[in-house]
Amino acid sequence: TVVRVREPRSRGNSNVGSDDVTSVRGSTRLEAKKQRRREGREAGRRRAPILTEAEFLARRESVERVMVVRGRGDRTQIGVLEDGVLVEHYVSRETTASMAGNVYLGRVQNVLPSMEAAFVDIGKGRNAVLYAGEVNWDAAGLEGGRARRIENALSSGDTVLVQVTKDPIGHKGARLTSQISLPGRYLVYVPEGQMTGISRKLPDTERARLKAILKEVVPDHAGVIVRTAAEGASEEELRADVERLTKIWDKISARAESAGAKKAGSGGAPVLLHGEPDLTVRVIRDVFTEDFTSLVVSGDKAWSEVSQYVEDVAPDPAPRLQRWPSEA
Repeated sequence: TVVRVREPRSRGNSNVGSDDVTSVRGSTRLEAKKQRRREGREAGRRRAPILTEAEFLARRESVERVMVVRGRGDRTQIGVLEDGVLVEHYVSRETTASMAGNVYLGRVQNVLPSMEAAFVDIGKGRNAVLYAGEVNWDAAGLEGGRARRIENALSSGDTVLVQVTKDPIGHKGARLTSQISLPGRYLVYVPEGQMTGISRKLPDTERARLKAILKEVVPDHAGVIVRTAAEGASEEELRADVERLTKIWDKISARAESAGAKKAGSGGAPVLLHGEPDLTVRVIRDVFTEDFTSLVVSGDKAWSEVSQYVEDVAPDPAPRLQRWPSEA
């Protein structure tokens, strides 16, 4: 038996160009495995620097953040500036008002078990869709032994309390949920929830402080999700936010009971029970925190909306609120 071993090509060979593909000695699979191990060892040696809480706060406070609001005609623009650089930009028009966040008392048109969804009339011409994963099973009376199927919870003609989570797009109707949540300045109030969540962007010490306060101010039958804006908020501010959202929920419940007692076509379902504010107020409520140095507003209508919100709901930004004198 004659065994012939081919010598590997060397780069010094004049017949082989420097750009040609050369073979790899041994198994390509094993060679690739060795390469991955080498890269893994090199990556393991480069440890990520540990950032202390003091360094994190110092870096965050070193950036000058300003929010500017400009309203002209039917268009409102909102910008977030960091050291003079635009990092976020929001635009809204009166003709493109969003339905997200609105609470309706809807009427079920039909239930499709194969889709695990129900189509609900909320008074907007096109039926919205409520999927089984968004059904409040406790409110539907299926927290016990009955199977959690949407046909067991809803049937055609039923009235259901729903909230819009996604606006209609094209031929698709709005997305709904029956797990209502009401956003506030410092937290999101979940009337029929039992869980308390705190933003993971907050330091551990602040999370522990807020958790202790929430045990005193949140009702036993409700849950909350604490925003990042709650950092440094006092117990009085959190209590006032919870009480305001509780009153809103009480009004929604009262209107839902009143509308549910009426017949369809005489003021009953479908009906709007609670409407979310426009984009300007939502952005200030959700984005504007203690990190911002000022809130500059241009335009009479925008100034009226922002100042009214600050006066009624969130007095904290009042010292940093400025009105731009020119409309240019």
